[in-house]
Amino acid sequence: MDDMNTLPGMLATVAKQNAGRTAIVDGGAAISYAVLERRVAALTAALCRAGVRQGDRVALLLPNGLNFIIGYMAIVSAGAIVVPLDDRYQQRELVHFLDESGVSLLITSQDLAPLCDQVLSMRGSSCKLFRIDAREEASEIALIPSGNIGIQINPDTPVMYQFSSGSTGRPKRIARTHANLLFELDSLIHTLNITNEDRFLGVTPFSHVNGLVRSMMASIRAGATLFTLARFERQIVADVIEKNTVSIFIGVPFMFAMLAKANFRRRPDFSSLRLCASASAPMPKTINQEFFQKFGMYVRQLYGSSETGTISVNLSSDIEASLESVGTPIAGVEVEVLTENGRVANAGQMGEFAVKSPAAIEGYNGLAGLNRESFRNGYFLTGDLGW
Repeated sequence: MDDMNTLPGMLATVAKQNAGRTAIVDGGAAISYAVLERRVAALTAALCRAGVRQGDRVALLLPNGLNFIIGYMAIVSAGAIVVPLDDRYQQRELVHFLDESGVSLLITSQDLAPLCDQVLSMRGSSCKLFRIDAREEASEIALIPSGNIGIQINPDTPVMYQFSSGSTGRPKRIARTHANLLFELDSLIHTLNITNEDRFLGVTPFSHVNGLVRSMMASIRAGATLFTLARFERQIVADVIEKNTVSIFIGVPFMFAMLAKANFRRRPDFSSLRLCASASAPMPKTINQEFFQKFGMYVRQLYGSSETGTISVNLSSDIEASLESVGTPIAGVEVEVLTENGRVANAGQMGEFAVKSPAAIEGYNGLAGLNRESFRNGYFLTGDLGW
């Protein structure tokens, strides 16, 4: 399967073009794109043997790392729908998200298996537990031919369920398709000029859209190298950036604030970074100025939502004058600012952002009333105000 209409097709094409290049570095383990594709094929076959079928919902409860990436790509290669879960969720949250998604299989690690056993015992419906163990999985590789295992996937079918509190507070289920994600990835790569020479830092949680799409998937789509970290620790992050000449770091404001305020024994050399971008919350101007004073570069604000994917990024050449701006829409995305009466706002006039994008969902699952309020004329009304 080497068409580029689905995520498994994307991986097959990228692996063919970048077979010998390093795909993932997780601690002391580094694997090439050819090996990544084989590991994904092995786990896909194991999931199919465990009873996973097209359209099944399969949850993933793992920290950032090689196993998360292999697990995610194997689920989608089996034609199933991934439900990524944050490994810091409490039991009640996990039960809620598993129930809301109708999950039939939960993939986790040996370390998290006891928590998962407790969570599954609290659920009404049955769900199997599947442990990824790196050694066992590696021994299976030789048995499985690489490439497609015969599953045809429609690009317009859901590939992933996520939850958004949006403007109403209560988490709502969002289904994004292969086509949604691939459009967003191609637009990001075009807008940010990402190539297979880039080296990404993957420390923002892969269980959420920012780390998942803008770090993990964007790196794979480009055939670049991804350095994964399970947790954000200032000194470790600084060491990984410096020692591995990381070029792209897409994070959240908290991470850049922690680095800006850290008392390093020796100031780390971040000169390899060509792009730092912050998303998920506004980046305070003062923090950005501190980061610049310490490391010699500004953090670019990136704006998006779970419903739409990435909307815009500030790539202004005069960044000092526009630190609080989220920039202009990425390729293929349209944004209007609407006043209270629904008219398009004038320049400088405050209003609500309305977004039209091929990466956006068409509506929330099973919430017809809310969909009439939030989705109009092909636009998603974000609930965010700006000008």
